[in-house]
Amino acid sequence: MEPQPSIAIIGAGPSGLVFARLLELGGITDYVIYERDESATPGPWQQGGTLDLHGPSGQLALKRAGLFDKFSKELARWEASGLRIVDSTGETVVQIGEGYDAPEIDRLQLRELLLGSVPAHKICWDHAVSAIERRADGRIPSGDNGCVIHFVNGTSTTGFRLIVGADGAWSKVRPLLTSAKPIYSGKMFIEGSLSHNNPSYAIATEMVGPGNMAALGNGIKMAVQQVSNGTYRVYFGLPVPEDFYRHRQYSTITDTDTASKTEVLRQLLLSSNDFYATWAPKLKALVETAEGPFRAWPLYRMEPGSVGWTRNVAPGVTLLGDAAHLSTPFAGEGVNCSMYDAVVLVDHIIEQCGNDVNLVKMKDTALEKALSAYEEDMFLRGQDLIQRSTKSETMLFAENAAALFSPIARSDWTTRGC
Repeated sequence: MEPQPSIAIIGAGPSGLVFARLLELGGITDYVIYERDESATPGPWQQGGTLDLHGPSGQLALKRAGLFDKFSKELARWEASGLRIVDSTGETVVQIGEGYDAPEIDRLQLRELLLGSVPAHKICWDHAVSAIERRADGRIPSGDNGCVIHFVNGTSTTGFRLIVGADGAWSKVRPLLTSAKPIYSGKMFIEGSLSHNNPSYAIATEMVGPGNMAALGNGIKMAVQQVSNGTYRVYFGLPVPEDFYRHRQYSTITDTDTASKTEVLRQLLLSSNDFYATWAPKLKALVETAEGPFRAWPLYRMEPGSVGWTRNVAPGVTLLGDAAHLSTPFAGEGVNCSMYDAVVLVDHIIEQCGNDVNLVKMKDTALEKALSAYEEDMFLRGQDLIQRSTKSETMLFAENAAALFSPIARSDWTTRGC
């Protein structure tokens, strides 16, 4: 039987998996990953779209993880970095990003790449966390950080030196460090798709090509992006209440009747002047033929001032990525920032380990010094990301959004969200 690991990583998303991979390469192998998904096989709700990896952050993380060659040669879509901005009439306002060092990769492809880099036995599937509590006795002499992790499946575990929350927006680790919670941004994406046989596929090919398009105007947005198999994801960006997807227009439709719900929502988007009723026919066609079932993505963020805590609140606990600094996707750097978090944290841990990469032997003061150094850097980057995302969000959903973006030079462009 293997000894109790020193590190518990909560969440097998990009930040958690990059962190685990870098620990392995650094000679720290006594960790375990707890993931809520039942297995590595993604469910229908996890198909996702595409994201771009930036040179100084996401790509750097892959280089440090020894995965950049495979990414670069087999998975990266370098030709897909372009973004076309059009107005509600379908007229192109600006074409940017061609040649930009931010190749696209499907979210599922990135997940598979990272999963394949970590020993399979290090991941405990079907381990959604229900709560984490700190025992009354707190930290004990053995180095146990005093926390008990409770899982939805009825089991629990304890005895870790370090717990790293890489568990996203609704992190179960975050409450150990701060009372801050995500707030609804007031914006929501409704997601559909366009297959090769879709009647509007030719429109998407013409307007979007291999990259991304954002149609802006009247305080709403439409985004279209091509994924690796040549199909398209369509996102209808709406400034609507948080309960919009469960609105009274669906009162006679059960939650399981997604087909009927999709059609009611489609008609609302097409008929209301608040949405796409007055948009150009070729843009409305993307609404008319988008394949369902439509999925709602309410967008949440942290307040910039809520990113931060004092180190003595929860010794032996920290956060990565969205768990620490959730932002809306409008700066296009969420996953990049999250993966870079993992790089910075591992670097500080290994620096404090010295010549003996054994977390068990590391003094509590050395571990806390590593976490403090990481968090000092991460807090600033996280706050900046939220502020930039919120600024871009305001511009994208302005009544005259397309006009606002037309004079922006490529070198100043920061809005590359979905």
